[in-house]
Amino acid sequence: MAKAGSQTAAKSHPVHGKDDVPVSYGTSLLAAARDEFRHTDRNLPAKQKKSDMSIPHYDAIHSAAKTMGIDRW
Repeated sequence: MAKAGSQTAAKSHPVHGKDDVPVSYGTSLLAAARDEFRHTDRNLPAKQKKSDMSIPHYDAIHSAAKTMGIDRW
């Protein structure tokens, strides 16, 4: 998500640096990045968005969720 532009994820990534963190941490990070992406992408045309964010942002957040094994956030 940091590579896709999430400042929230960029700030946290070097901090945790662990193989295993609580699921609640990942869930909170996903929700924060989702909200950040939706805010950033709010003025894009609807055809360029999925779930109120750009398609690259949508793909990045869902890829991160899959990597973390989290399906609801």
